[in-house]
Amino acid sequence: MIEKLNTLWCFLILCFVLQLEVSIGQETENFAAKGVTELGGSISYQSVTPVYNGVTSDAITLFTISPFIGYFVTDGFELGVNPLGVTLASYGGGSTTQLMVLLAPSCNFITKGRAFPFIEGLIGYTSIGNGSERDGLSWGGRAGVKHAITNHGLLNLSVQYLLITTNPSGASNRYGSNNLSIAAGLTVWLQ
Repeated sequence: MIEKLNTLWCFLILCFVLQLEVSIGQETENFAAKGVTELGGSISYQSVTPVYNGVTSDAITLFTISPFIGYFVTDGFELGVNPLGVTLASYGGGSTTQLMVLLAPSCNFITKGRAFPFIEGLIGYTSIGNGSERDGLSWGGRAGVKHAITNHGLLNLSVQYLLITTNPSGASNRYGSNNLSIAAGLTVWLQ
């Protein structure tokens, strides 16, 4: 029930943002142009399905905060990085700390309006500690919309999938998780 309410809440926020009537001016025409830097971050709601020795477990829900920096090398194409995403989770009397660094190249579609749809690839390194350290490769993708709410401010709404593999040495089956996130974030852009 709570997951359905959270999904409904995110949908209502998306509808509200897309209907905002804020005077933005001509400044948004320069977003996604070569030489623009985007700074910010996001807060995400995640449903994580752990995988141990090739067998999936029950899903866990948690919140994550991730910073972001990106630079447009050409109009519409951005090279980004999530320099240090940190997730802290408690469950069943235990706790886990997850540190993640992801490269995030993306294609931002330049529009004549205030909404800029985007798709993004994700690849990087993840380290998980819960008494024994494990690390490995993470990869996935993200898609969403960046909506101008001020002359240089954007509200980012997105859906993300991330496959995390953190096999212990000698493992014959996959260990890690499959993460599906609904995220909202704020970024500013500098020219």
